[in-house]
Amino acid sequence: MNQPTIVVEEYIQAIYALAAHGKMVKAVHLSDKLGSSPSTVHSTLSRMQRDDLILFDEKKNILLSDKGSRLANQLARRHRLVETFLCDHLGIPWQEVHQHAHILEHGLTPLIEEKLYLFLGSPKFCPHGTPFPGEDSALPEKMITLDQVQAGQRFKVILIDESLEDNKELMRYFWEHQIKPQAIHQLSNINIITQSLQLSSPEGETHIPFEVAPKIGVLLL
Repeated sequence: MNQPTIVVEEYIQAIYALAAHGKMVKAVHLSDKLGSSPSTVHSTLSRMQRDDLILFDEKKNILLSDKGSRLANQLARRHRLVETFLCDHLGIPWQEVHQHAHILEHGLTPLIEEKLYLFLGSPKFCPHGTPFPGEDSALPEKMITLDQVQAGQRFKVILIDESLEDNKELMRYFWEHQIKPQAIHQLSNINIITQSLQLSSPEGETHIPFEVAPKIGVLLL
């Protein structure tokens, strides 16, 4: 089979991302996430099923086949490599690397991908803390999410969930207030009225909405 098209790669990435958050993926979810019409989604999924990239269960949930899973892991690795390169070597703002990487990653050949990996020093995590697939790296076993932290506890940020990376304004806020991997904060207050967590650090105070807190991985100190 020929190399997957950019459109197919985007569908694979979308299915991979949705499934990673425990969702049962249906065509309507892809239509919403990718901004495509139901007829276009149906046509593309039919081609992907024909090419043995996806499967459908009895409830019409979309599953990646073994072949599709291998491709998804390869695409995730490319994406995180490009993010690391853009952030660490080209000075692209932390909150913008996700969008730029999404465009550039489709042009990487396997040779360039491997050379880039070596050039970057064999990284194990992307700038936002997500492990590279297939690498000997993993999130700490004791990692919890920010919503599980108690008032007064200190913690180190480990992970900003990939589902937040499309929100540039939120990511900019995180960067400006040091909500990024390896940064240390203390949960100083849980505000029920504003539905937010108040964090403090040497850089100042930060407020994180309750709805965002479960998507930030931390390690208690």
